[in-house]
Amino acid sequence: MKKIKLLTIASILLLALSMNAQDLVLTWEGDTLGDVVTVWGEPGANEIVFQAVVHNNTDQWMKTKVRRNQLDMVEGTSSYFCWGICYPDDVLESQDSILIVSGGSSVDTAFSGQYLPNSKIGTSLVEYIFYNQENEDQQVKVLVKYWASPESIDEGMTNGGSISDIYPNPATTVVSIDYSIPPGLNNARISIVNIYGNVVKELEIDRNAHKLTVDISDMESGIYFYTMLIGNNIYETKKLIIQKN
Repeated sequence: MKKIKLLTIASILLLALSMNAQDLVLTWEGDTLGDVVTVWGEPGANEIVFQAVVHNNTDQWMKTKVRRNQLDMVEGTSSYFCWGICYPDDVLESQDSILIVSGGSSVDTAFSGQYLPNSKIGTSLVEYIFYNQENEDQQVKVLVKYWASPESIDEGMTNGGSISDIYPNPATTVVSIDYSIPPGLNNARISIVNIYGNVVKELEIDRNAHKLTVDISDMESGIYFYTMLIGNNIYETKKLIIQKN
């Protein structure tokens, strides 16, 4: 048993050391970003914006550049990025680098990825690679899923029924939705996601209850989006603001 415990502790220490050894790390608003990030917006929006801060964990100053790869774009959409300055949509790599000091980071406004949905519905995949101009092996990359979904797709789905907006909004500890779902419509549920599209809560809706109350006391302050799904179809997606004292 002692050997197993020692091996477990050693494994944890090795994992921690490998994380700390990562030369470049991406964060936003204090949270470390994963390899994949989903950003939601409405198709009618002028732009859907992804932002990140680049941290230099090495003991040397680093001239950092950005490369953009459009992996899978919805037809009729486009993207561009800013790294110190904003580049046209046909530029895939920053011409200039930004110097990040040892143990330092880029400013919040240094980088942004802009996606132009142009009223198109769907998800486009754009990869951003941040790397050391003098040693490209020192890099970090993130795949951004730009998800363009309208607030409401098919109002006719509730013909003979009704669904209220979520309330209160802004909220602190609980939110509720009043509803009446007509016969023939099944598998209704609500999904709450954060600004990066990660699902934080998903609940089935009892068609006979007429009211759903959701405990959000374990969720942090911030902007979220809630999506009402009926069957496999999106009925609506709207913004939810959580404000804690």
